[in-house]
Amino acid sequence: MINGDANEFIDGLYYGDERFFLYGGSKFLIEGWTKAGLRMLVLYAIEDPNNNFEWRAFSDDGKYPVDKFEKAPIFNGKTFWEVEKDIEWVDC
Repeated sequence: MINGDANEFIDGLYYGDERFFLYGGSKFLIEGWTKAGLRMLVLYAIEDPNNNFEWRAFSDDGKYPVDKFEKAPIFNGKTFWEVEKDIEWVDC
């Protein structure tokens, strides 16, 4: 991960922290929400009018579904850990 530690990036998601990052020419925001007693992570592509990407994962066990994010092939068919070396962690 560029500008940060991938494990630290993931660790913050367990608390619902928001994270901004760049990948493949797009800026993304991932953050945790609680809705109707369910925990969820939401990933948005932002600042890219050609990319309306949004991904959501829910959990009913009281924890944010970080494992679903880690395993989802949402980066051009690859998982977070397959592309983390190309992800740049940014402040906002």
